[in-house]
Amino acid sequence: MANNAKSPCKRKNPGERSAVEAKKKKANIQNVESPMRCHSQEQQKAVSVFTVNAESNHCAITHEQLSELINHAVLGELRSPLPSWCQIHRQKELKGVAVIVLHGVSQMHFYRYYLQFKQLRKKFRFRFSMPPPPPDDFLLRIFGTEKLLPQDKSPTVNGTSAVNGHCLMTENNSCKPSDLDKHPIIIKYGRRKRGLTSYLLSEEELTRNDYPVADIHASEGFVQSGCTAKVTDNSPLLGLDCEMCLTTKGNELTRVSLVNAEGHCVMDELVKPDNLILNYLTRFSGITKMMMMPVKTKLRDVQAKLKKILPNDAVLVGHSLNNDLKALKMIHPNVIDTSLLFARGWGQRFKLKVLVKSILGREIQSEQVVGHDASEDARAALELAQYFIDHGPMEVAKLNLENFQDKQPARESFTPQPEGRNQANGLSDHLKAKCKGVDGKPCFHSGSLLKKLCMGDQKAVLLGTKKAMKELIHQEVWHKIECGTDKEVVQQAQTEIPVASLSLSHFSSYSEYIECNLHMKIHEGLLHEKMRQKLSEMCTVYAGPFCKDFCLESVKRTFQDCGSIGSISVITETHKPYVCIEYELPESAHLAVLTLNGSILDGFLITVQRPIKENTLDCDTVLWKLEKDITSQAVIYVSGIQQTMTKEELSEKFSKFGRVEGVICLGDNKADAKPEDCFIKYGSSESAAKAQVAMNGQEVRKRRLNVLRALTPYHLQTWASQRSHTAVSPKTSDPVPSDRKSFERRTAKLSQCEGELKDVMRTIDRRVGRLFKALTDNTLCMVLLPGTNSAQCSAPGLCLLEMKQNP
Repeated sequence: MANNAKSPCKRKNPGERSAVEAKKKKANIQNVESPMRCHSQEQQKAVSVFTVNAESNHCAITHEQLSELINHAVLGELRSPLPSWCQIHRQKELKGVAVIVLHGVSQMHFYRYYLQFKQLRKKFRFRFSMPPPPPDDFLLRIFGTEKLLPQDKSPTVNGTSAVNGHCLMTENNSCKPSDLDKHPIIIKYGRRKRGLTSYLLSEEELTRNDYPVADIHASEGFVQSGCTAKVTDNSPLLGLDCEMCLTTKGNELTRVSLVNAEGHCVMDELVKPDNLILNYLTRFSGITKMMMMPVKTKLRDVQAKLKKILPNDAVLVGHSLNNDLKALKMIHPNVIDTSLLFARGWGQRFKLKVLVKSILGREIQSEQVVGHDASEDARAALELAQYFIDHGPMEVAKLNLENFQDKQPARESFTPQPEGRNQANGLSDHLKAKCKGVDGKPCFHSGSLLKKLCMGDQKAVLLGTKKAMKELIHQEVWHKIECGTDKEVVQQAQTEIPVASLSLSHFSSYSEYIECNLHMKIHEGLLHEKMRQKLSEMCTVYAGPFCKDFCLESVKRTFQDCGSIGSISVITETHKPYVCIEYELPESAHLAVLTLNGSILDGFLITVQRPIKENTLDCDTVLWKLEKDITSQAVIYVSGIQQTMTKEELSEKFSKFGRVEGVICLGDNKADAKPEDCFIKYGSSESAAKAQVAMNGQEVRKRRLNVLRALTPYHLQTWASQRSHTAVSPKTSDPVPSDRKSFERRTAKLSQCEGELKDVMRTIDRRVGRLFKALTDNTLCMVLLPGTNSAQCSAPGLCLLEMKQNP
C-alpha cells in the first residue's frame, strides 16, 4: 500500500511530461550525434590518407589494381606510377605495407560468420570484392617476380615451340602472362604441373555433371565397380568408351571398349540390350543389325567382366564419361573426364575430335567412316589425359585451343594430312602468322616490386607455416620465416613487420581445418547454399491475413514502396490468405516490417513479419550489427523513387547534405539507369545522418521517399548475387541418404562442423586484430580473403584495407 500511495506523487502533469520527454529526446539525439560527429572527424582524418577516385568502382577491385596500390605504397612516386583507381596522400609518411592472407576464406565466409569477425568488421573501413583466384598462384598476380620457365624441349617451328604440329603461344609471343592467368584452365588448375589425383572429379563434380553416384534415386539398380582402394598418382589409367542404341526403354548399351595405359585394348564387347531395339543409331555408333544378330552377351556379363579387369585403384578416363557409365549402369568413384579437363569459358566443352586434332595431331570420327570406333575414342581420351598430366596446365593453356577451334577451315574444304607427313607443316595459316621466332628461354615479367626491393635496402618479409610457404611459387626473394602455427606467425610478425617495408603473413588455420576434415571438405559447397538461403530469408516478409477475394496487385503496389520486389506469391495453407514478398535487398524487407506492420491495407489490419526459421533466429542481431557496420555509416538506402529520376538527379537532390561519392543501384552500373531504390554513399557519416532525417517521408515527384541506414555493404553487387549463387545446389551437391539414420548422422556432423568453424573464424579474427594492433602508425594494412575456385564451389574474394593510425 505504501508503494501504491507513493506512485501518484511520481506522476507529472501532461505539460511537465512533455517537457521531460522533449529533454530526454534531445539528449538522446545529442548522444547519438556526438559519437557520429567524432566518428566523422576520425573518418575524415583517415580518409585524408587513402581515398578511392570518384570515377572508380567503390565496390570491387582486380588483383592488378591491388598490385598497383602495393607497388606505389612501397616504392613511392619516383619508382612506381600512381594507382589508376585510388590515391595515397602523404605517401612519404608511410612506414610500410602489411598484407595478411587468410587461406581458403572467401567473401561468403566473411558474411556467413559475420558475427565472429568482430575485429575485421570494426577496424577495416574499406572493403572491396575480388574475383575468384586460381587455386595455387593467387598471389603471383599481386607479388609477381621475374622468373624463367623450365626449358621447353618440344620441337620448334621457326623458333617457336610446337607439339604434334600445333604451335605453342609462349609469353614472349601473342599470349601474355595476364592473358594466361585469365585462361579457364589456369583459373581451374593453376600453373603448376600436378599428378593425376589433382584432376579426378570430386564427389560434388560427379553429382553436378550427372554421373551415377550412390544413394540417389537415379542410380537405383546400378552396380558398384568395386574399385575402393586409395588412388595415388601412380594408379593405372584406363580409357573407356561405350556405344548405345535406342530401345523401347531409351538408350541402351550395345558396345563397350576398355584401353589400358599403353593403348592396348583389353576389352571390346558387343552387348545385346534387354529391350527391343528401335534404332541402331548406326551413324554415330557404327552398330548394325547384322553385327548384333549373333550377340548373346548381356549387360550383367560385361559388368561382371569389367569388375574383374579393373584394378582396385583404377582411374577411368573418357569424354563425357557420365553417359558411358549410365549406359553400363555402373558406379565408379575415380574418374577423369576430358570434356571437363580441357576447360573452356561459360561452361562450354570441346568436342573429342577437336581436341584430338589440335593436340594429338590426328583425326578421329571421320565423316568418311560410318559411325564411331569405341576403342579409338577410348584410346584418344586416354592419350589426351596423359598429355595433360605430363605437360601440365600451363603448357595446355599455351596451346590456345579456343583460337584453334575458332579458325579451323570449313569441314568440306579440309584435307586430311598423310600419316607420314611432318605434322609441323600442317599448321593452319592463322597459327603460322602468329608463331614468330624467339631466342632463348621463354620468360614472363609479372612486376618489378620485389626485384626493386632486393636491389635497394628495403626488406620484404614472408611469414607462414611450412606447408603454406611450400605451396607458394614466388618466394625466392622474400626473407622467409617459417612458423609452426598461426599463433607463432602473430608472435613473429610483432617483431619482424615493424622493420620491413613489405610483409606477407599467411594464416592457414581454416584451410588446414578443411584439409583435415574430409566431411567438411566434401560438403563445403553447402556453406554457400546456406548463405544463399539466409540472405534470401532476410529479404523475405509475410503479410496478412487478407480476405479471400483481396487484390494482389494492390498489395504489391503498397509493398513496392519499400523497394524492388523479386517475387510475390499467395499462401493459401493458412486459415486466411497471406502474401509472401521476397525483395531484392534486406533493406527493403526491414523497411516493410518497420513501416507496414500493424497498418490497414484494403480494410484489413495486417501483420508484417519475417519467416521464422533456424536461419533467421539471429536475424535481428545480424541486422543490428550490419547497421552499425563501419562501412555502412556513410551510406543510406532510399526507396520509393520515381522511375523518371536518373542517378544524376538523385545525386544532385541529396548532395545538399554533403558530398555524394556515389549512387549505387542493384546490378546496374549504367549512368542513365532509372532505379526504384538505390544506395547513396556520402563522404561522411554526418552527411548521411542529416540526409536520413531530412529526406525520410519527403515527397519527391508525387512519391514519398523511405530512407534508412544501409544494411548491405556497399560492394552490394556481389553480396546480392550470393542469392542466385549456382556453384552448388541442394539437389546436385547434397544427395539425400537412403535411410533416416544416415541423414541424421550427416546433419549432426555438419552441425558440429559449423560450431567448430565458428571457433576457427573467431580465433583467426582475434589473431588478425592482435597483429593489426602491433603495427606501427602509418602502416597500410590489407587483409586478403582470396576466395575459392575449387571443384566444390566458386566464390569471390574480399580485400579489407585500413591505414593504421593513432587512435
